[in-house]
Amino acid sequence: MDSRTRKILFAVIESYIGIAAPVGSRYISKRYGFGLSSATIRNTMSDLEELGFLSQPYASSGRIPTGNAYRFFVDSLLEDGMSQHSNLLSILSDRATDTRASLDDFLAVISRLMSESSHYMGVVLSRTTESSTLRKIEFYSYKENMIVAILLTEHGVVRHMILESRLTQKDMNEISRYLNKEYAGLTLRDIKLALIEEVAKQRQRCDTLKEKAKCLCKSVFSSINADIFISGMSELINLPDFDDIHKIKELSKAIDNKGVMITLLDKILQSEGVQVIVGSDPLLDDKALSLVASTFYENGKPFGVLGLIGPQRMDYANAISIVSTSANFLSKQLGFI
Repeated sequence: MDSRTRKILFAVIESYIGIAAPVGSRYISKRYGFGLSSATIRNTMSDLEELGFLSQPYASSGRIPTGNAYRFFVDSLLEDGMSQHSNLLSILSDRATDTRASLDDFLAVISRLMSESSHYMGVVLSRTTESSTLRKIEFYSYKENMIVAILLTEHGVVRHMILESRLTQKDMNEISRYLNKEYAGLTLRDIKLALIEEVAKQRQRCDTLKEKAKCLCKSVFSSINADIFISGMSELINLPDFDDIHKIKELSKAIDNKGVMITLLDKILQSEGVQVIVGSDPLLDDKALSLVASTFYENGKPFGVLGLIGPQRMDYANAISIVSTSANFLSKQLGFI
């Protein structure tokens, strides 16, 4: 693609991102001042349509970018490098003081701040729960026939859950001592897998204190999976791209399926740098969505994925800057935990 054609294509993309309406040659000529006539720009836009970069919704209308155009545009942005989002960085720095005490809360904050900075949907996938190492597990009486299980990991992250049980506090103390001796130092994922296998061998018998400990612990660890934090659905549906109630319902249904979201973000986990997916995935392509995402790290190891989901008519430059800034900031924070 020669320089002039590229300039016109990028002008159409940037204009469409801004006005959310088909872009005509006259608009490009007036706004960008390329020193080209409307006729020359119109002919180039026609050529771009034949190449599959632009489409015309109806006769005599302006043009809109295709998925191929967005992908070409994004590749150019990534080649040019990613600028830091200074305003977001300042806000993140102010909110990061309590990261060590409540990582989950901070991940939820990052998801919300990314959404507010972009007006798209912020998502954060954390594998911290499964990959964390158990330091201690304790059980306490809560209400009649109820107990609270408290897990402390090496990250200092505390998790608690409420379970039904008729055990006495004395029994629970014994169970805690046994489980801490047996499983402290293992990852939560390894503990979960071991318990599933061991309890299955017991054929669900929970007669002895040791068997009760493993049955109880299996109930605790069976609910441990990847955590996903989603913010800004309202930001997304307020965009003109989702002005149809059917589109909103379909989008809401897709986002509510956490398993699909986790699978989508998991694909990014082993990738380096910011990744941009324009369509090419059923969750995105069917809904005309794009994903800008990046892995974040703990001491050099992949720890999770954060990103923005928005319409294909996305402000990619801003989204890439937000995601890159957030991922780099979070990686630095986790390096000190």
